[in-house]
Amino acid sequence: MKKYFLMPIIIFPVVIFASNTNFLSIYNMGLNQNPSYQSATLQLIQAQNNLDAINSFFYPTLSLTTSSFTLNASGVSVTSQLSFTLGLLNLYSTQIGFSLPLNLNSLSFGNLYISASRNLIVEDKANLMQAKSSYSGALWNLENTKWSYLNTIVQNIFNWYFYQKMIDLYSQEVQILEGVYKSVSPLNQSQQNSAYQQLLSAMSSLQTYKNSLISIQPLPNFTPYSTELYKDTISFVSSLTSNLSTNVDVNEIVSQRQDIQSLEYQYMAYKYQADLWYLPFIPNPSITFLLPVNNPSKWSLSLNLNFSILNGGSNILQSRQRLTNVTIGRENLQNATTTDISSLKGLLLNQKTLQINLLAAQNNVQTALQNFQTIKALYEKGLESFDNYMLANINYQISLLNQERVQQQILLNKIQIMQMEGMPFGGEII
Repeated sequence: MKKYFLMPIIIFPVVIFASNTNFLSIYNMGLNQNPSYQSATLQLIQAQNNLDAINSFFYPTLSLTTSSFTLNASGVSVTSQLSFTLGLLNLYSTQIGFSLPLNLNSLSFGNLYISASRNLIVEDKANLMQAKSSYSGALWNLENTKWSYLNTIVQNIFNWYFYQKMIDLYSQEVQILEGVYKSVSPLNQSQQNSAYQQLLSAMSSLQTYKNSLISIQPLPNFTPYSTELYKDTISFVSSLTSNLSTNVDVNEIVSQRQDIQSLEYQYMAYKYQADLWYLPFIPNPSITFLLPVNNPSKWSLSLNLNFSILNGGSNILQSRQRLTNVTIGRENLQNATTTDISSLKGLLLNQKTLQINLLAAQNNVQTALQNFQTIKALYEKGLESFDNYMLANINYQISLLNQERVQQQILLNKIQIMQMEGMPFGGEII
């Protein structure tokens, strides 16, 4: 017993420790635990099943009809029969299969029937467009959920690294400035006020970054943040976005996205339904054909009619809704297309802005480096204090970190561009 009980306890921490620096494993772990992803996955499976039910010629189904109990003035009557209905084929909206009754009293099977049933009027085209719309929308929702979670977890890791480094640097700066402030003679009021103001500014920045660090959400299964994980994240995202091109036809890319195609299918479904605007006013009977296998001459054809004559005007409302939906579908498609084009253009323009910001950050690094090198030379000659030398070094390190921060923002913006373009992991538009 001890052998089998101890092994998981020994192995588990090793596995967790080994995976701490693997960004992809942490991402997959968190994604699989994400309720939005789980819901989107089930939605896609359901949409796929609905589409297969319409498109597939061979679509097996099995249903059972049990005994019925009836209570009336004469007492209780029971129909002790269990019917098995096996659907095999879907031919032009006609369900073809077999029906086999079982008498529960004698436990004997009745005659095996070949059955075929369908509604007299079937909106095949509208149903197909509706199923395609649901499938495309579900596919988009699933991929969009993946991208959204990727953006969130990457941003958290980037923020953790940046805030942690800034806290380290400003902690050093506060410590140095405290010493500078204490060393200033109280008789030199102007210099003392200046030193105090510098100290307060550094303390304010330090507290701001500490507050920001606390606000970061924990990683899946409370996996600790680390510099190694940050480096692996940078490597993964850089590789993922390396082939992204910003010189694209925005209108064409948006038109190929699955969410836009979903709205196009929905619009087409509405148009097909509008062509049958009169359908709510006429009966739509269901037809069932039964053919006994052992006695084909005993075939039967039944017509079931269920038509509401007085229904409070609901058929009028249904008819009007069919006509109104065409306008709604067209506007939904146009509005979504316009919004998505605008959003994608905004991200592409932001990428250019971030590149300019990167040049500015690089220039700040060069300026801080030159200042640090000058003060370092003076310090080595005894012409500058050690405190000023350390403060210049910290200022240079902060400029490097701010440059890295812009590089982080560029990578995050690339993720958002790929998400907006409708690209899954692999680069093909969905």
